[in-house]
Amino acid sequence: MAKKKQVQTDDGWTVVAGSATTPSNNDKNGNAEASNRAQQEARPRKTVNGLTVDKLAHEFRGMQKRFNDTLCAKNLERMLRLRDGLWTLDNAVCIGVGSFSIDWEHRYRSLWQFVLFLNVVEIDPSPDDGNLFSLYLLTICEVMGKQNNHISLYAQDPAFTPLDTEFLSSLNITPLTSTAATHISSSSFVFAPFVDWFLLLPHFLKDKDPHLYVGNEVLRDYAAFANTRGKKDVLTECNRLGKGFLEGREKRKVPGFDLHGGALEGLVVYWKEEGDSDEEG
Repeated sequence: MAKKKQVQTDDGWTVVAGSATTPSNNDKNGNAEASNRAQQEARPRKTVNGLTVDKLAHEFRGMQKRFNDTLCAKNLERMLRLRDGLWTLDNAVCIGVGSFSIDWEHRYRSLWQFVLFLNVVEIDPSPDDGNLFSLYLLTICEVMGKQNNHISLYAQDPAFTPLDTEFLSSLNITPLTSTAATHISSSSFVFAPFVDWFLLLPHFLKDKDPHLYVGNEVLRDYAAFANTRGKKDVLTECNRLGKGFLEGREKRKVPGFDLHGGALEGLVVYWKEEGDSDEEG
């Protein structure tokens, strides 16, 4: 049996890998370690000048308020409320959202994606809503005066800075390093905005059956995108995992969002169809 070990991908992720996923698979000349190191050094590392947890939290709350007034938020809430059946979630896991504090062009993309994550977490049916939909969730925003201890929240991204992790902790979200997949179960909400398929499927969704997923569209065949040796090595497995994930799931597009071009574009929502929640574990 191949010995499993932790390896670091070109995107900075530390994942558990067996013989089929080794650093050499990412580089024909066996120089993956040097390639990883070079890419990590090339990433922006400087945080926004003068940014503190309090300032970041204030900025984030303002973005939440702006998001709540959008058609995207209203249509997303309507979409999830109209879904038949009872949703009982134990946790929510955010994967690959990026850094909220690094001074780079994608900072606000990360923040808006995180706004979407917590918006889904906070969705609650209206008192007069007669359907069976119910999310027993921990609401993050303290100003809303809600708190529910039925759900745990986790977030993982190799780009997180100490300021990011302190910010997450202030929201009662546990920042993770390399254990996100261990928290995913059939009662999980998984949020994975734009995590590459060759990482998402074999390292985060393999042998998992989350009840709710928001992220990239999952495909049955990734052959058209397997353009490197490392991707080709996991193609067969990813195709199998993609087909399995799609079984018994409904798909909807995340509604259009106008406050940031591209932040939420292309994201989709998957949920398990009624009667399928206990078929897989």
